Amino acid sequence: MSKEKNKKKETEKQAEVNEPETDVTENTEEEKKEETPAAEKDDFKDKFIRLAADFDNFKKRSKAEKEGIYNLAVADTVEKFLPVIDDIERACAAAPEDSPLKKGVEQVALKFASTLEQLGVKPIGEKGEKFDVSLHEAVMRCDSDEFEEGSVVEVFQKGYKLGDKVVRYAKVKVN
Repeated sequence: MSKEKNKKKETEKQAEVNEPETDVTENTEEEKKEETPAAEKDDFKDKFIRLAADFDNFKKRSKAEKEGIYNLAVADTVEKFLPVIDDIERACAAAPEDSPLKKGVEQVALKFASTLEQLGVKPIGEKGEKFDVSLHEAVMRCDSDEFEEGSVVEVFQKGYKLGDKVVRYAKVKVN
C-alpha cells in the first residue's frame, strides 16, 4: 500500500509540475493569438511594399528595354538609308553651280538632314576636329603644318550617331 501511495503522490507532483507549464503555454498561445492580427498586418504591409518596389523596378526596366529596342530599330533603318544620303551629297557636289538640278537635289539633301535630326541622328566627322577612335575610322595619315597633330584633315565619308550609339563611323584622313 505504501507503494501505491508513493505512486499517487508522484503522479500528483508531476501533474502539479505539468499544470503550471500548461498554463504558461496557454498564456503564450493566447498572447500569440492576440498579437497575430498586428503581426499579420505588419507582414502584409511588408509584402505590399516589396511588391510595389518590384513593380516599380519592372516598369523602369520595361521602359528602358522599349527605348533600347526603338533606338536599335531607328539605327538599323538609318544605316540602310546612309548610302542614299551619300549619293545625294555626291550629286550636289558634282552638279554645275547654277543648275536647277543642283538646287532640287540640295533641297532633297536638306529634307533628309532635317528628318535625321528629328529622329535624333547627328552627323559626325568634321574637318579640323580632334580625332576620336570611338567616332572616327582613320583610313589615311598625312603630315600637314596646316592642322595640329591628331586632328581630322579630310572627311571621306560622314559618320552618324544616334544618342551614344555610333550608326556609322566617319572615314577620315588624320594628321
